[in-house]
Amino acid sequence: MHPDAARLFALDEGLRAEADRVLAESGIGAILNEYGYQPVGSYVMRTMTWRDLDFELPEDPPQRDIKWDFGSRLARTGWCVRLQFEDFRPQQAPELPKGLYWGARLVEPALRDQVRYDGFVDIWKLDMWSGPPSVFAANGQRGAEWMHKITDETRSYILAVKEAVCYNPEYRRTMLSVHIYDAVLHHGVRDVAAFREWWDENARNVL
Repeated sequence: MHPDAARLFALDEGLRAEADRVLAESGIGAILNEYGYQPVGSYVMRTMTWRDLDFELPEDPPQRDIKWDFGSRLARTGWCVRLQFEDFRPQQAPELPKGLYWGARLVEPALRDQVRYDGFVDIWKLDMWSGPPSVFAANGQRGAEWMHKITDETRSYILAVKEAVCYNPEYRRTMLSVHIYDAVLHHGVRDVAAFREWWDENARNVL
């Protein structure tokens, strides 16, 4: 078990509780449920270290017109300080799903005037993908395998590494959460120094 496990577990629990509150108070959770989006990633696996939520909606084909209505409803909640739409079906980076994407940054309306994107840590980041079920199948299988392998001990190491790198510039660009899960669960990595060494040598082979 990582020596800082108790604090890391509390960090994850606190972020998941805050996420539940933000989604409920903003009404965005109800909108996501209505359209059929389901949470995936760190919220589900209890490995949260920062304010980031991922949602997926398997549908074939993705309904672009309906997604415009979805985005409009997100905007009308008053919680979105940034809202972005991308169609990744024609061409894409290999690590991205081939589908429709909405990205949102959320903050309580009373705090909007305080927002500074380079330092306002209370902003929530939401990534919402829709696409054919086949697009999400491999990630779903991998996530199920991780859920089966994760114990409190390995979760403590995943949290420790994620906390150490989640605000680094390369995180979510070239360094991804899948690298952390793979390193800890399949290669015995137990700290950030060992992870960085492993990542330098192996990350390109994970996706």
